[in-house]
Formats: sequence, structure tokens, C-alpha cells
Amino acid sequence: MPKKKCGLGFDCASMMQCPGIDPGNCLNYKTCGSAVQLNPEEELELIRIQEEREREYTEQLRRTQERIRLTRHSAAILMLMRRGCPQSLESLGVTPSIETIATQLDTIRTLTTNFDGQYIAPPGCELHVYNVKRPSGTYSYYKLTAERAVFAPSEREQQVRVIHVSHEDDARCIEAQLGIERRNNLTQVRTLLNNATALLEEVTRILELTATINSPTATLEVIDTEEILPID
Repeated sequence: MPKKKCGLGFDCASMMQCPGIDPGNCLNYKTCGSAVQLNPEEELELIRIQEEREREYTEQLRRTQERIRLTRHSAAILMLMRRGCPQSLESLGVTPSIETIATQLDTIRTLTTNFDGQYIAPPGCELHVYNVKRPSGTYSYYKLTAERAVFAPSEREQQVRVIHVSHEDDARCIEAQLGIERRNNLTQVRTLLNNATALLEEVTRILELTATINSPTATLEVIDTEEILPID
């Protein structure tokens, strides 16, 4: 004789709270078998057994028999949620990844405060060395040069392209060089953040697409409940 199976794919032992029960002995066997003729939104009534502790810190269980009403679609979702090893954002590592990104963003925001009050050179600005001949010898000096006149003048009214920062050991030259390094590093940070933004936009697109194919949350209505008294 062919082995009997639940027409809706439920775990009858779990549904009836009866380990090892044969599907043919399940109170829902006939209903589940005829449910294949229903469309996804047509309703059916099933029976399930529930167990719960009567009081906290006690081993005694209270068993009840519930009659529930739900659509075939909801039954399909509930079956898979019971038997299909359902995963979550947590188990798939999505939530931890989001939390990691949030933590990293907080760290980035904190680290950016280290640039407050620091000189950051403008784009395209570089240090150039030039030599000056004097009776005592030839000396090297540096100037901070921009692609166009963006620097505030020291004497004239118009902006200038060059700031003379003296020799390489002068504090002005040292800070100018550090300002260029800060700019270069921040430019690299901007590129990386733009790449990260593009990836996060793709994440958003995928999540929005997934949301459009999500099924409605499975719902059921408990019609009546009857306590199952233990047999002494």
C-alpha cells in the first residue's frame, strides 16, 4: 500500500503534537488531500494541537485543540516556515554586515574630525623647488603653486597662484607638504566612498526588487479552542 502523505506537505507529527503519527491518522488528512483543488486564496479549515506550560517553572503542559481557518496560500507559507529550514537576515549574515557598515561609518565620521583646523591644499596644488644664487652660494627654496590664482595675496589685492614657503626645513614648507598629503589622502577616501556608495545603491536596488516579489504575511484565524484533558 502506498505510504500516505499530507496533501499540503505539513509535518503531521508537529501539527498534531504526536511524534511518529502516520499522516493517514492526522485529523487534517482528508482536508489537506482535497485542498489541491482550491485556488491559492480559497480558505480551508484545519485542526492543530498546541502545547504550553500551565505556569512558569513547571513541567506540566496544557494541551489544546484549535480549529483554524486560512487560505491555501497561507498554508503553503506556514508549511515552509515550519519545515523548510527558513533563514533570516541574521542567519544569512545580512544584519551583521549592515551593523558592521554602520559601525565603520561612525568610525569614519569620528576620524574626519581629526582634520578640523588642519591645512588641506587645494586640488592641483603642488610644491615646486627653485634655486637662488647668492654670493655665499646657491640656495634651494620652495613655493606652493596652484593651477590658477586661488591663494590670498600678502600685498596685492588680487588672488595669486604662488605662495613662497622658504626652504624645506621651514615650518611653512613642512605644513604645505603635509597639506598636500592630506588632500591626496582625502581624495583617495572620496574615491573609495563613491565606490562604496555605488555598491550600496546596488544593494538598495536589489532589496527594492526583492520587496516587489515578497508574499503577503501568512495569516490564520482561530475559530475555536478546546482543551484536551489528560487521561489518568
